[in-house]
Amino acid sequence: MRKTLLSKTFFTAAVLALAVIFSSFQPEGKYTITGHFSELPDGTVMEMIPAGTHKDEKPVGTAIVKSGQFTFTGSVDGPRYFFVKIADGGYSGFSLMVENAAISVTGKAAPGKGGKGLTFSDIQVKGSQSHAAYEEKSSLRSRLNVLYEAYHERGKAVTDELTAARNAKDTVLQKKIMTSDAWKQFEKEEHEFFQTVGNAIDSLVIANKDTWWGPFLLLNNFSYLTPEQKPLFEQFSKEAKESYYGQAVYANLYPKSYIGQKAPSLAFADVNKQPVSFASIAKGKKYVVVDFWASWCAPCRKAVPALKAFYTENSKDVEIISVSIDKKDTDWTKADKEENFPWHSYLDRQGLANAYQVKAIPAMFLLDAKGIVVAENVTLDQIREKIK
Repeated sequence: MRKTLLSKTFFTAAVLALAVIFSSFQPEGKYTITGHFSELPDGTVMEMIPAGTHKDEKPVGTAIVKSGQFTFTGSVDGPRYFFVKIADGGYSGFSLMVENAAISVTGKAAPGKGGKGLTFSDIQVKGSQSHAAYEEKSSLRSRLNVLYEAYHERGKAVTDELTAARNAKDTVLQKKIMTSDAWKQFEKEEHEFFQTVGNAIDSLVIANKDTWWGPFLLLNNFSYLTPEQKPLFEQFSKEAKESYYGQAVYANLYPKSYIGQKAPSLAFADVNKQPVSFASIAKGKKYVVVDFWASWCAPCRKAVPALKAFYTENSKDVEIISVSIDKKDTDWTKADKEENFPWHSYLDRQGLANAYQVKAIPAMFLLDAKGIVVAENVTLDQIREKIK
């Protein structure tokens, strides 16, 4: 009897062990990402977008929420950084370092400020070793944020005074505040803070110069790269330079020039998403200015009056195409109506910003009537000089 009982116990344990093994089996070379957010309504569409490359990337997958859960499956050639977000939900989402493994993500999704969108918090990731490493390497941000909050708290009184003076459009008071000892102290501390930030990021990148982490951290800690970061790139190992993120850094720091060549893209689409012929836009003109902007870009919108004045003076020979990089049609159409452009205006539906390697806006390119690039990333004054 005892032998039989032991046999049954052993058999039951073995079956349970096998069940656990098979239930957690992950196909080699594949990832499965399971999100658990009880606050997400059924039917919510989630999308997974490549991030960290300084490109306007498109989703590589979508998933539908059911009973607070959603699942993405696929494969990656190596650890890749993604942003998982609610489709058409603005920036409601969270970052995730993905590798080929069974990955579980839990957290909270609460209404954002003013009840707009959702804010994801308390994100916990299991199953991704690269995500754990990412969190450790990203801890620098939280340490720097403590310093940021500290010097802003010390300068709160004088910055509040200056903000009030600006809102009141009191230029005399603004000048007085900006020559005060309190403001000079705040500027001194701000300068020292950004020096600390620069040195800390450089040190972090160089500490990881022999692997893909080096170029990834360079991209992840800068909104856009400038020639100032070239010395950092040159210190990367061959492996790091040739990695996925190494190539992305190279493309940012050493962009291909199209001057004297056909524009990288002339794929414009109207409000109905129908293609618009560049030849029809340029007909009868000598030059075409392609102007990248967005509804949320204050410098872009501030430059509109000068651009309109330029167009009035030169519309006989020059056409303008404004290309918005807004994520939502509604944001673009609202701003487009407000600005009332007297020229062609389209939303970037064809990856134009990526093709033109736009890193920051406003950004303008001058083409001739055949679509040949005459000048890249130029100011309005430089365009004036070119068309003379």
